[in-house]
Amino acid sequence: MGVLAETGGDNSIPDGATIDRVPETWCEIRAGPEYLLRKYVFRNSTFHAHQYFYEDPDCSRPKYAVSAYGSYQLLRESWYVPGGTEAQYQVIKAHVIPYTQEMAAMLNSHFKTGCVDLSFEDLKPFRKQLFMSIPPDDSNEEDDDDDAKKELPFVDDIDCSMMLNFSLSELQLVRTEIRRHYKHHHVSQYNQPKKNKHIKVVKELLLGNVHTSRRQRQRHRPSAYQTPLKMAETEGCGVCSRVANSNDYYPPELRTHHGSIMTLQGEWVSTRCESRQRGMFLTRWLSFLSDEKSWQGRYDYYQDPLCTESSFTLFAKGSYAGGKASSLIPNAKDYSFKVTRLKITPKDIRVTDHLNYYSGGECGKAKTWKLGVEQDVTFTNGCVTLGIQLPNIEQEVLKMEVVHRKLHLYVGERFTDEPVRRFRDKRPTSFQEPLVKCDSVSMGMHINSVYGGQALPLRAGEFRSSSLAASVSSAWVVLLVCVCFELFLVR
Repeated sequence: MGVLAETGGDNSIPDGATIDRVPETWCEIRAGPEYLLRKYVFRNSTFHAHQYFYEDPDCSRPKYAVSAYGSYQLLRESWYVPGGTEAQYQVIKAHVIPYTQEMAAMLNSHFKTGCVDLSFEDLKPFRKQLFMSIPPDDSNEEDDDDDAKKELPFVDDIDCSMMLNFSLSELQLVRTEIRRHYKHHHVSQYNQPKKNKHIKVVKELLLGNVHTSRRQRQRHRPSAYQTPLKMAETEGCGVCSRVANSNDYYPPELRTHHGSIMTLQGEWVSTRCESRQRGMFLTRWLSFLSDEKSWQGRYDYYQDPLCTESSFTLFAKGSYAGGKASSLIPNAKDYSFKVTRLKITPKDIRVTDHLNYYSGGECGKAKTWKLGVEQDVTFTNGCVTLGIQLPNIEQEVLKMEVVHRKLHLYVGERFTDEPVRRFRDKRPTSFQEPLVKCDSVSMGMHINSVYGGQALPLRAGEFRSSSLAASVSSAWVVLLVCVCFELFLVR
């Protein structure tokens, strides 16, 4: 595995980039739920994607894998998602590899009944089966991916991707970032305190989000990001090399965890600037009170992916109940949250004008909104302008984990492209970015370390570094919780 080339001036993913996606301590949970690890390789405008699916949320029992090869090209800056770059891709070949007899039997049944054009012998564990084959636009294009070469020549056109709800629509939206994390170490020598500052540079790749409905994923155009990818050689990532060195016949197996909800009481804050649908960004602060039934939260929305240009702020209060073990996600629990009070503070002149444009008493006092001035909208049952209705009841799923001596809380992921409802009986089956607990114990664990974030521009064209003539291989992994980001604690 190589390293990401960092140059002065124009920075982009270097030519020959290998991208692996690996959670540091547990697997990624997609809506369904689906549990998976991912490994992506990019070389000379081509990609080779490996997705490993598991039976458990710890990614310890492999179920099957999908291996896809194709072409990839960056196009232009996104007009919809600030800081992002639009891209196009084409899957040329895709295989599925079952790891259990039960999964092989299920795939046999699906393919035989749902894809008549596909001819194959009965699948067996650890045997590849082609389910997608579409010749490239330029079949003479050079390819440096040895694994992909083995999958040529092409057969007749085949597309049975619907049988697996397979899609790589996430490749349509790309963003790269560099983050610098500062850790202070105190050393005493001859009774003289000395401070050593360690700077860790983390390079991240963000790809488009995946639709929460499996049936919609092939048609989905992402307008938000997933948890970022990081280089496999990122400092402090103990699982990265294990996944980077895996292959379709030796899938990675992570160790199991036994996390569960301990106590919600306390304050929880975002670990990074989070992404939402339609190019929105925010940070969250949640507080669960000692009565174990009341909560309040502050949601600061921004116009940029670094959360520096404020848009508006929501401050909500309400109650919660539940705590029953989830029937869908192990080590998670089901809750019901009710919002009974809401305040809004516009922090951008365009948002202020937008709120003043509408009248009719459905979003606070009509025509009275002022920049930076908070207004209570409870008496108007929320704010129809922002699509918020009160009282609002949400069915939630929560999961808590202790990772690197930090307590993390996962709240259910918002449903993609679903209309806002006052009462929602549908419960999420995947999670948002983690919130970290802020208390006297955690603060002593350096969870509030400050970081510096710098966005890297991506230019349209090939994955090429402007100042490097030679091809440089880079490994990336997703790292959910092993680094300390700046926390957005609201007092």
